[in-house]
Amino acid sequence: MPQPNEISSTEKLLDVIRKKEDSATGPSPKVSTPPPAGKRQKSPPAKVISLQKYLTIGVDIGHEYLRLVKIKKSSEKKWELLDYKSIPFLPGTSKGTAGFATFLQSELNTFCGLVKGLDIWVNMSTAQVDVRHIRIPKVTKKQIENAVYWTFKKETAFDEKESIFDFEVHGEVVEQGIPKLAVMAYTAPKSEVEEVKDLFTGIGLPVTGISITPFAVQNIFRTEWIPTLQGTVASLFIGNDFSRIDIFSRGNIVMTRGIKAGTNSMVETLMEALNEKSATPIGIGEARKMLFSMSPDSPPLTEKDVGFGLPKEDIFEIVSPALERLVRQAERTFEYYTATLGNEKVEKIYVSGAMNIYMPIVKYVGDQLGMENDILDPLNPQIPYLGSTLKTVSVSERVAFIPALGLALSDKAYTPNLIFTHKDKDKETSIARINRMIFVVFILVVCVCSGILITQVYATSQKKTTIATLQKQLSQYHPRIDQQVVMQVLARGKEQQQLSKVYSQRYLGMAVIGELSALTPSNIRLTSLKMNLGGMMPDTPTPTTPPPQGGASMAGEGITIEGVVLGDRKELDASLAGYVSKLGASPMFRETNVQSSTVKPLKKGEVLEFTLIIKIG
Repeated sequence: MPQPNEISSTEKLLDVIRKKEDSATGPSPKVSTPPPAGKRQKSPPAKVISLQKYLTIGVDIGHEYLRLVKIKKSSEKKWELLDYKSIPFLPGTSKGTAGFATFLQSELNTFCGLVKGLDIWVNMSTAQVDVRHIRIPKVTKKQIENAVYWTFKKETAFDEKESIFDFEVHGEVVEQGIPKLAVMAYTAPKSEVEEVKDLFTGIGLPVTGISITPFAVQNIFRTEWIPTLQGTVASLFIGNDFSRIDIFSRGNIVMTRGIKAGTNSMVETLMEALNEKSATPIGIGEARKMLFSMSPDSPPLTEKDVGFGLPKEDIFEIVSPALERLVRQAERTFEYYTATLGNEKVEKIYVSGAMNIYMPIVKYVGDQLGMENDILDPLNPQIPYLGSTLKTVSVSERVAFIPALGLALSDKAYTPNLIFTHKDKDKETSIARINRMIFVVFILVVCVCSGILITQVYATSQKKTTIATLQKQLSQYHPRIDQQVVMQVLARGKEQQQLSKVYSQRYLGMAVIGELSALTPSNIRLTSLKMNLGGMMPDTPTPTTPPPQGGASMAGEGITIEGVVLGDRKELDASLAGYVSKLGASPMFRETNVQSSTVKPLKKGEVLEFTLIIKIG
C-alpha cells in the first residue's frame, strides 16, 4: 500500500475562514456568537450536574478557529447534541502564542460551565500520524500484538522510544483462500502527543483522549450519527494542497490515502485560463475568490471583482480538468481497494472540503465515480440527535464541525486514542477481570455469611421459644423457693452426708477385703492381713466438733499385707510389680508401697515373699 499523505484536520478550513473574516456580512458571526442565555440554560443546574458523567466535549483546534461540541450520551447508540460553538482566534491568541493557553482555558470553562468530570477529546495534526491497514496471519490473541508490530515495521521503520504505536483489529478476512486478520495500525510522535496533553493539563482540564480527524469521521459512522449504508462508503476531503480519501466498511476505516491535489489546483487552473484570455493578469487571490463565489455560502462577486458576470457554469467548466484529475485518483484508489485487495465495492461517497460546499462539485464527483454522493454534514437538520440545538448556519459552516463533533462522539471502547493504547486497554481489562473476581468472591462470602446469620437467627429464635416455655412452666410452681426452704434442704443434706460417712466407716473393712480379693491374682497367696481403720465409730462426731471434710477422717488408715508369689523364678518380680500396679490403680487405695521382698527356696522351686503397705484413699 502506498504511503498515505495525511493533512491537518483544520487545514481544510484555512481559506474559507479567511474568506469569512474578510466579509463583514458573512455568516461566521452567527456561529461565533453564543446564543442568548435563555436558550443555553434549558435545564436547571442540578440536572446538568447529574448528567456530568455522560457528557463529552470535542475540541478542534484549527489555524484560526477553535470549534467546540458538547454531546450527552443517554443510552447505547443514543446521543443528544447539547451545544456547539466556533470561536475565532483573537490577535495574540492563536496556537503557539503565549496567550493561547489562557484563551483556551477561558473558552472551555465558559462552554462547559460548572460541570466537572467531563470527557474531553481533542485532535492533533493528521499529518503527524502514519496510518496503515495491514493483514496478518490468523494467530492466537496473545500473538496478535507481536504479529502486528513486525508486519507494520516491515512496511515502515519507526523508533519505539520516540513514537507511539497502536493498532485495532477489524476482523477476519480471506486473502487468496487463506484466513487472515485485518488490522488498522498507526504511529504518532510522542513529543506531539505530550505537547497537546500538557497544554490541557496545564489549564486544569486534563484530556480523556487525543485522536485525529479520520478517526473522528470513523466515530460518526460507527455511532450511526449519520445513517449510512451497511456496506462500504468513502469520504473525500478536498483540501488546499492535498486531499484525502478514507474508505469505511461497516463503520471501520479500512483505507486512507493522501492525494497531492486540492482547491489550489483548481485555483491555478482558473488563473491560467483567465490569463490566456485577459491582457491584465489576475492574481491567485482573485482567482480563489472567483472559485469560492460559486458556492451560495460565499459572498457573490461585485462589479469591482475579476470575473463579475461570468456564469458559475463557465467557472466550473474551466476548473473541471483539475477536478477530473482528483476524481481519477479517487477512482484508482477504489479499484485498488476492490480489485487488488478483493474487498467489497464502494457504494457511496461523502464529500467535504476546505472551500465552501458547491453541490455541482459533489454531484460531479459522484457521477464520475458512478455511485451515490452526498455532503458529509454532521449537523444536518434531519439528524434525530440534534433536537432544538441547531442554529441557523450554512452548510459550509456545518461541515466545518466534522472533526469536533466526531471527537465528541468518542469513547475509549471504540475510538483510537493516542494516550490510551492497546497496552493500556489490556491493563484495564485485567484490572476489571480481577475486580469482577473479587466481587464474585465477595458475593459468595456474603451469601455464606447470610446463610450462617439466618441459621443463627433461627437457632436464637428457637432458644427464645424454649426459654419462654420453661419460664411459663416455672411460673406455675407454688410456693416459690425462699430462704427458709433452702435452709431446710441444706440441713437434710448435711444429715444425709453424715449418715453416709457412718455407713462408709462401718463397712470399710468389708469393702477393703472385697477389693483385695478381686485384685489378687491366682499365683499370689496372702499369708497375713492387718488393717488399721483409725478406730472411728459411728457416734464419734459431736455437735461441737464436726469431723474433717473429705477423707481427712481416715488419716493414718492403712493395710499391711504379707504374701508369697508363686511361679517361674524369672517372673516373680514381674508378677509382684504387676500386682502393686493393680493395687495402685484401684480408686479405694491411695498409695501402695513394697516394704520388703525376698526370694526363698522351697522343695519344688522358689517363691517370693513380700510385705506391702497400702494406704486407704
